[in-house]
Amino acid sequence: MAKAIHSMIRVYDLDRSISFYKEALDLDVAERFDFDGFTLVYLRNS
Repeated sequence: MAKAIHSMIRVYDLDRSISFYKEALDLDVAERFDFDGFTLVYLRNS
């Protein structure tokens, strides 16, 4: 079975997006890296 290994999506509202992916796909934050001007968040299956 094929699975997604890596994907990048730019969003305007990070908290709203994380909430959506949790509710819709049951994904949780695995790691979060805050940089000047952007935040990189890795999601994973529960």
